[in-house]
Amino acid sequence: MIILRWLCIVLCFFAVSVSAIETITFFENSKVRNMKVSPDGLHVAFNYEEGSEVKLGVASLSTMKLKSSFGFGENQHVVNFHWGSNNRVLMEVTEVTGNLVRIEGSPLNLYAANIDGSRRKLIFNNQASSYTILHLLPDDSDNILIGKFHWAERNGMRPFTLNIHKGTDLFLGNNLPGVAANLIADNSGNVRVGVEYIKGENFDDNKFVLHVKNNEQWEKLELPSKRANPQTQPFGFNANNDVAYFLSNFDTKENDTLGLFAYSFVKKSVELIARHPYSDITNFNVGHDGELLAVYYQAGNIEFDFINTTHADSLLLAGLKKSFPIHNIKLTSFDRKGKLAIFAVSGDRNPGEFFLYDLEKRQAKYLASALPNLPKEHLVPMQEVRFNARDGVGLSAYLTLPKDNHKKPPLIVNVHGGPFGVSDSWGFNSEAQFFAHHGYATLQVNYRGSGGYGSDFQRLGRLQWGKAMQEDLVDSVNWAIEQGIAEPERICIYGGSYGGYAAIWGVIKDPKLYQCAIGYVGVYDMSIFFKNDGSDASRGNRSEQYLTSHVGDGADYLKSISPVHHVDKIEVPIFIVHGSKDVRVPIVHAENLKKALDKAGKEYQWMVKKDGHGFHHVENRVALYDAMLQFLNKHIGSSEK
Repeated sequence: MIILRWLCIVLCFFAVSVSAIETITFFENSKVRNMKVSPDGLHVAFNYEEGSEVKLGVASLSTMKLKSSFGFGENQHVVNFHWGSNNRVLMEVTEVTGNLVRIEGSPLNLYAANIDGSRRKLIFNNQASSYTILHLLPDDSDNILIGKFHWAERNGMRPFTLNIHKGTDLFLGNNLPGVAANLIADNSGNVRVGVEYIKGENFDDNKFVLHVKNNEQWEKLELPSKRANPQTQPFGFNANNDVAYFLSNFDTKENDTLGLFAYSFVKKSVELIARHPYSDITNFNVGHDGELLAVYYQAGNIEFDFINTTHADSLLLAGLKKSFPIHNIKLTSFDRKGKLAIFAVSGDRNPGEFFLYDLEKRQAKYLASALPNLPKEHLVPMQEVRFNARDGVGLSAYLTLPKDNHKKPPLIVNVHGGPFGVSDSWGFNSEAQFFAHHGYATLQVNYRGSGGYGSDFQRLGRLQWGKAMQEDLVDSVNWAIEQGIAEPERICIYGGSYGGYAAIWGVIKDPKLYQCAIGYVGVYDMSIFFKNDGSDASRGNRSEQYLTSHVGDGADYLKSISPVHHVDKIEVPIFIVHGSKDVRVPIVHAENLKKALDKAGKEYQWMVKKDGHGFHHVENRVALYDAMLQFLNKHIGSSEK
């Protein structure tokens, strides 16, 4: 497999050689998030950021001139898109009220429009029901296959065809036993795998049972499980539709990770195909015919396993991996004939670039970059590090060090939000690169409760807000000091959302460990969170069953882990940042913290912008990171000074 050598020349041409990078260059809007080729290979669709929106553009592939664009208003994001036919695009749109808001599980509206901008129509409104696209039905230019869930009926997901011109749907009938939590169609558009949901009395009693359709009859797939309620997640089919893939941990009693299993419809047997010793499968690549080519893991940098080594598209993927050895490779789309493919490359020093590959000519052509103004030669590596917490639990973290640093740099412990199921991962991180450019090291810790390392590891975080989760951060700091990476007197803790909570709680719980803290849109008053702070969580987006088992309950308990009630223990400078329009963690949390700090006579730095849960607007992001840099320089100093 030969990838043209001129790719390097093209990439180098687009790089700009500068000695100092402006703040805006790290945090400007992405010019392209994803890109897909049309079935006839004549056009590309791509989504891109503009203000608080994410819009969709359609361009001619031959000229890359914009043919049409679609926006839906303030905070409206085209989070995914598809080609419904050669001339019609489908856009999945949801409201995203800040760049730290998780999109998973958000209600989606589905729009369709012709590529010339005409006949734009809302074809699925999520007010009374939700949907999942099960198959695009490429042989049918008028319809797609969806799974539909009616809120009022509570009878689970059912299959429908949806007309992409009129928005009308047709129920196809379904006899999956019980309530279907999920349905999966094979590569011909036939629904043949389903997951039945059985609600338990408690959160851990909820069950998910896998069913397969053999000879038009649904059968429960009996798995010899070593745990009471294993995870089971359908993953797709092979090109011949005689094997269904699913992720599960049914075969592990403890210290689980999700493995990839194959169910053979011919042999009616289950086989383990791939598993990592400490990491879940988090991404995958499929071929033009739906064949599963490779799976990627949470761990390390670009760890993956090939599932099919002989498929023609696997040979393409293998060639791309050789040409881009320190990058993640994602095959985003193929044309209908499988002759053209768009692939994306990204990595710790690459925010993302898109190329068109001609499989017949074996040639690649550069199309676009996410951040074309960012000079990649000035970016630095990110490395995964592993160590044990005080109780022996294995932890993963990502360390980013400044370039050409010959002495211990000041360290920023950057805590991710969530906390449950969210994680930091290897790849481009604008904050880590910005801080490294200014002489700071960054350590991003996947503390217990984080996703990507098995359900047992995530379960360890339950009821550990401010406790073992926080201790994992402390243990990571001590590890960095012991390794000679950090100096004890030059460490600051920073984070957004739950990470903002962890930053402020960190200097309350361990006032001698950190020299400063920055809380960004953080949760500071646990007694009102989920209940009456006006957040979307308090309006019922999280079940009481989930909150009681994961966060905890009771006024006294929540008060005991709330920063607003313990500010007297703060002995170091803190910086509080919030968005006045935040609906995930309303500004009342920052205001209550401010009142408590004022009452205790504590000094602090304060920034509020007319923005959401994480700043959408570029000018607000620039102001934030410039102010953070000044704060850090003042209190822990930079090696560039």
